Amino acid sequence: MSEIRIAVIGANQLDLDHRHALNALSDSGRIAVYALETDSLDEGREALQRAVDLNAIDAAIIVGRRKNLAAWIGFALETGWPVYTPYAVPNTIEDMIEIRRAEQQNAPALLQFGLSARLHESVAAARSKADSGEYGQLLSLRAVCGVAGVEPDDSVLFGPAAQLVDIMQLFAGPFQDVTGFADLDRREDPGSETNVLASLRTHSGVLANLHTSATQWRPTFRLELGFERGYLWLEGLNNQEHAFGQEVLVYARTDDSQTQHETVDQFEESNGVQIALEQFLARIADRTLPAPSTSQDAFDTLNTIQRILAADPIYAPIQERQVS
Repeated sequence: MSEIRIAVIGANQLDLDHRHALNALSDSGRIAVYALETDSLDEGREALQRAVDLNAIDAAIIVGRRKNLAAWIGFALETGWPVYTPYAVPNTIEDMIEIRRAEQQNAPALLQFGLSARLHESVAAARSKADSGEYGQLLSLRAVCGVAGVEPDDSVLFGPAAQLVDIMQLFAGPFQDVTGFADLDRREDPGSETNVLASLRTHSGVLANLHTSATQWRPTFRLELGFERGYLWLEGLNNQEHAFGQEVLVYARTDDSQTQHETVDQFEESNGVQIALEQFLARIADRTLPAPSTSQDAFDTLNTIQRILAADPIYAPIQERQVS
């Protein structure tokens, strides 16, 4: 298949990084992109069905409202289409279970979530250093994801902060104990938070804290990793949507309580989304290739996010809230 026909389904605009990556792939003749702009759940189903009837596409990129993801992804998987969504996670665990059930019932399905920050060069470099063992055991993580504001239908915690939670779990593994607090003026539905603070701990005792904010006027994407014999700091994220600043990796070893010379590596490329889409296309041609991220990764990330929110009484329905 020389050119893959891909339908982008949903009225919500793709973020800048995905738009530019798709344009580049289209310009090089790798893909042909068709936009099926729709917003409501039923209109999306009708657009998908028309594409099935006309045998018009080979794969689908599902955007639209996050609440429509489960139904639209399920429909697309039932047709046998490979499916990519730029979203890191859907709205709820129930949606995620529905998506994973459709994936399993239509095996070998190809489904890829947009957990693309894990593919950035700075993250890969930090993982290589951590895996080398020279820094010893990981002891702690401190993470901040802040932006100057979000659209009414958008969310920091379910958007860029979900990428950060995914990266935290890449380094630390799953979190066993979770506590969290959200701002008092949030709606009862998840995804409406403007500030969330969480403390987490893994089974092995690695401690972490996380602050996500839509009222932090200086865009921030930062993960500080503390090890037995040094530290790794990831700062910034090369993308065009949130202006998090240039990616840098700051690292230093410590011996006998003395910090050695600190090194700062800078990374110029904004290639996480490009890599994710390239690997998606490669897997369409060869489904035996490993996925850069799986539905299990998205499930684990969403599970941690929902446990953070559920740890705060304000997450309960309005009539059950215990706020003094």
